[in-house]
Amino acid sequence: MTGNGDIFEDEQGSVEKGTNFNAVTGDDQTAGNEECTPTKRKSIFSRWAESMARHPWKHLLTALVISVALSAIGIIVGDFSIAADNAGWRSRGTTIANRHSQYFLLRRHWNDLFNDVDGSIWQELQGNPQTGWEEFNNDRVRRMSRVESPSELSLFEEGSGAYFKTFLGQIGDNEGFHRNLITAEELSACETDWYGSRSMISGGNLVSVWKINPSKDGLSTISALDSDVLLGICEAETNTLSILEKRGLCSGCPNDKCLPPYSLVFMVRQRIEGGFDLSCTELIAQWPTIQNEFIASLAECVEDVKVNYEPNKAGSLNFTSCPAGFWPSVVDDKFGLDNSVVRYTSSYFYTDKDDADAIYGIVDELDRASGDTVQGAYDTTNAYFLGIYIDELVNRDMALAMGSAFITMVAILVHTGSPWLTLMGLIQIILSFPLSYFFYFFVLKIEFFPFLNFIGVFVVFALGADDVFVAVDKWKNARLEMKNNTTEEVASRALPDAAYAMLLTTVTTAAAFFATTICPINALYCFAAFCGLLIVFDYIMNIFIVFPALCLYDKWLLEGRRNCCITFRKKYITREDESGDLEINREDADESEEKKSLIHRILGGFYYYLHKFRWFSMATIIAVFVVCSIVTNQFGLPDTSDVALVPDDQHFKQNERWVNNLLSSSLQARAGSEAFILWGITPADTGNWKDPYSFTTLKLDQSFNPKSMAAQSFLVDFCDRWFDTDFALRPSSDYQCPINVFDEWLQQQSQSDLPDEGYTQHCGAATSVPVAEDNFDACIIAWSQSIGERSILQENGVVRIIVTSTNFAAPWFSSMEVLGKEWRDSEKWLETDRLHAPEGVNRMYHTSSNFWRYDTNERLLQTAYGAGAIALSFAAVILLVSSRSFTLTLFSVLSIGYVLIATIACLVGLGWSLGFLEAVCLAILIGISCDFVIHFSHAYAMHPGQQARDIRTKFALIHMGPSVLAAAATTMAGAIIMLFTEILFFGKFAVVLFMTIVHSTIGSFFVFLTITDCIGPSDPTKGVDYIVNKIRQWFAAKCSKSVSLREQDKT
Repeated sequence: MTGNGDIFEDEQGSVEKGTNFNAVTGDDQTAGNEECTPTKRKSIFSRWAESMARHPWKHLLTALVISVALSAIGIIVGDFSIAADNAGWRSRGTTIANRHSQYFLLRRHWNDLFNDVDGSIWQELQGNPQTGWEEFNNDRVRRMSRVESPSELSLFEEGSGAYFKTFLGQIGDNEGFHRNLITAEELSACETDWYGSRSMISGGNLVSVWKINPSKDGLSTISALDSDVLLGICEAETNTLSILEKRGLCSGCPNDKCLPPYSLVFMVRQRIEGGFDLSCTELIAQWPTIQNEFIASLAECVEDVKVNYEPNKAGSLNFTSCPAGFWPSVVDDKFGLDNSVVRYTSSYFYTDKDDADAIYGIVDELDRASGDTVQGAYDTTNAYFLGIYIDELVNRDMALAMGSAFITMVAILVHTGSPWLTLMGLIQIILSFPLSYFFYFFVLKIEFFPFLNFIGVFVVFALGADDVFVAVDKWKNARLEMKNNTTEEVASRALPDAAYAMLLTTVTTAAAFFATTICPINALYCFAAFCGLLIVFDYIMNIFIVFPALCLYDKWLLEGRRNCCITFRKKYITREDESGDLEINREDADESEEKKSLIHRILGGFYYYLHKFRWFSMATIIAVFVVCSIVTNQFGLPDTSDVALVPDDQHFKQNERWVNNLLSSSLQARAGSEAFILWGITPADTGNWKDPYSFTTLKLDQSFNPKSMAAQSFLVDFCDRWFDTDFALRPSSDYQCPINVFDEWLQQQSQSDLPDEGYTQHCGAATSVPVAEDNFDACIIAWSQSIGERSILQENGVVRIIVTSTNFAAPWFSSMEVLGKEWRDSEKWLETDRLHAPEGVNRMYHTSSNFWRYDTNERLLQTAYGAGAIALSFAAVILLVSSRSFTLTLFSVLSIGYVLIATIACLVGLGWSLGFLEAVCLAILIGISCDFVIHFSHAYAMHPGQQARDIRTKFALIHMGPSVLAAAATTMAGAIIMLFTEILFFGKFAVVLFMTIVHSTIGSFFVFLTITDCIGPSDPTKGVDYIVNKIRQWFAAKCSKSVSLREQDKT
């Protein structure tokens, strides 16, 4: 890459010398002495530039001292740290988010509220914002790695009744699991009750999921029940158990010995006499003797389970047809009577969740089998390893930012040919980061700094170099046009010109980022705000650091100082002749007359062919528009709402993916997802939405009053109506809503010879619901306290909250379309029911973690569309202001449209779908896609008066081409560095950035310049100038009339 050392000067392309027009600096060239006519004077920007040129060191050192001081204050006082725990990826402040925020706060303090006797807990929760759910949930579930546990654990201790029964709740009640389970003498002293227990499935144990024939994505004919495959699994289990046992990381048996893992191998061992004493080879040698019978019984069992399993019913997995010790995680959901091939299976190891970090440290040593016929993938039952791995990737990816800095340094050095300017360019880019944080922390009052913000380092290094290129090229162009002028005079013209050109692209890019702050999601809001600040402060630092550095650079070379620190190029103005006039070194002048610089020769040749084939190019552009538009229509929504941060072939991600193929996952999905209907709580989030660790207070519905006869009757009838809908499922087949259970209790107590004391004291001999209003609170509270029914919460003898449990059919991994339909149908039903509900119980609502996930994805997509519209609108305004031409604005919008549809078409070709990560990337990069077109549009309109379209097009190409090419090369290099990041969001951002810059280059060099060369206006500013002049004339007339009236008054 060669610097823009010469401006293109010939009879067609040179800027007219001596013109009085200066739209950039703002100098008013109109002479006159009348009161209503401005006089000729320099703009404040030109005067400021001259001052900077006269005292460059003063300006430079002042800027450095202030910026370093503010940076230090921001980093030290602001306690800068990067949150690498993936917090903040939930919507805040929306209807759905507010609902689930209140539920989650209730869930967190449920037991305390139930047992509160003096109202202190209620007062605390209502009066003081609580810590965020992110902090509370951090140890149990790693967000973004597995969005949430498929089914939330029961909120209450064992024995709390049927309330909130989940799929996992059946495990502890699976009495048939241990039927004839252990016959081996050597395991009699071990904790064999662990097998099939709740703690085995959900206790954070190490689990390996095995995929059979891992190289084949489709259906495999190789089964885990084949002898060689079963042998591979057995040996891998044995080796892994040995490693864990040596390090004391497993347990279950005396003398520091460990229980054998639960798996198909375990089931085979227990069916063979002395099986637990046999080596893997010996075990598999005897396997054929029972193989057919075992497979047949297992297939019969699975068919029985698939047909008769009842979600969330206690003991529903106790089928007599199943082999002893069967649990549905040992086979995949395709296995059965018509398919005897087991393609996925699993092994559970008895480990302690407190040892998870230690096990993670040796996970690479664990045996994953050969990989030819079977391959294992390890993690814990709560995906803990995947969460840790993602945190490590974030730290590794941050280190790649240094590579981006190196690329930027090399690009600036090559383009400017000056180590001095390169150093100043790097300093201004680097300082923009802590200065942005200073403003981010102290002015915007944002304390949360998510790992996503660090992507701004790549952005600012890639885009920050662009401003340096523009500033340097504007200076060199001005110097070559003003060979005999002083540094102050060159600065007066070049610096305002550069500041204006950079301002245009800074505004569009920053606007794209700031527009994304409409997103109600912490992490993305913070990312957008911080990156927008980075763009702004990079621009400010460029003005206050690079501009005085350019003045010093010019002065040094004019004085004849030439060393490797200033420049390693020879070509520049070098001395003053005897007459005192500045002149170009004669050897260099001869060279410039005979041969243009390499970049100008390349661009000149490019324009020759562009002009020659312009109409063919125009037809090609139209065809590409049509094709890309067709392809873009295939950019659909993803099949799932899950968010992937690592590739599917990553070890821990494989575990997460493969476990979904197990029969246990299929049965779990059949249970649907948990949801809750709440009375007595107002949806709200009173915390700081910019900080995921700041949560809400409890907001009670002061209108809630279930005591009236009508309200009680409504509540009793509600459940039957609710569960008669197509979308609602009972949590279990025998589930009843709390008020209905209370109704049955009243009936039983009224007919009992020995009723409970609570009934006799508080219920007024009520036989059923409704109860007398004066007795309702005391009666239902007495019932709930007597049986531990926590769905009824009271404060000082008054019922404050009632909760009903329900399920929805869609499991947690359902698509956005399915979740959205479920939300709309259920919400519409509740809206109608609220209209018919009596006062006091007509403000109920439902909530689910599934709906919160849906809301998060929906808000992200809305953010993408909204931010995109804002960014495009802003870009159109900037284009109109910079070009002062309606025609050029239209051409520019068409060019930007090409960039967007061509980029999307490429993403479709890569197999992408419009997930929220992709949508956010595209919304942000709309601002970036405008930059190059803005430069060419501005340059095209720079010629005053009428000029032929080919002259204007060629001038725009030669004048701004080098800067645009340098900026494109630097940004693409930074994107290529980002491609080596391992976090998928970073990688996707890099791909979209790379594609955007590639098509922005094509869109500006081919699309925009072809359009202007074919049908571009010869006087582009004529229309806008006409309107502006008319407005000026109108104001001048008004001013003249006002002056005349004042003069008449004086006379």
